[in-house]
Amino acid sequence: MSTKPESVLTRYRLTWSRADGTGKERTVECFVDSADLARPGDMDELKLVVRKILANRYLPIGDMNPENVLLQDLMPICNCEDPSPGKCSYAEHRGHRFYLASSSRPGYEVVMDHHREKMLGTVCISLSVEFLTLVQMKHGHQ
Repeated sequence: MSTKPESVLTRYRLTWSRADGTGKERTVECFVDSADLARPGDMDELKLVVRKILANRYLPIGDMNPENVLLQDLMPICNCEDPSPGKCSYAEHRGHRFYLASSSRPGYEVVMDHHREKMLGTVCISLSVEFLTLVQMKHGHQ
């Protein structure tokens, strides 16, 4: 019995340009299917898949090589079931849903959710980035 990997579409906002320096820098959005990733947590593999998508979509036929795409920025937006504009149920603030805030307890930070403006937890500063990453992975929004 073989199990097929679960397919989740995640929308990314990215800034890219041609690696040879011709053309202007662009900011676009694209979707990546998790089934296309052998190692879903591997950022290098994700960047390669995104570069392939951009090369196929925006470069002329003779230049459709991922090496011709230079990524400057890659930010996950959402993985809603219906990610079309206006259908995403999560609010963003400057491209982020979750953020870290200072805590009244020394050595701790608070993880906040912009969508509902509620506190998700208080964590030790040394673990706050790791905890925020886990929250983002679980909820699918940055």
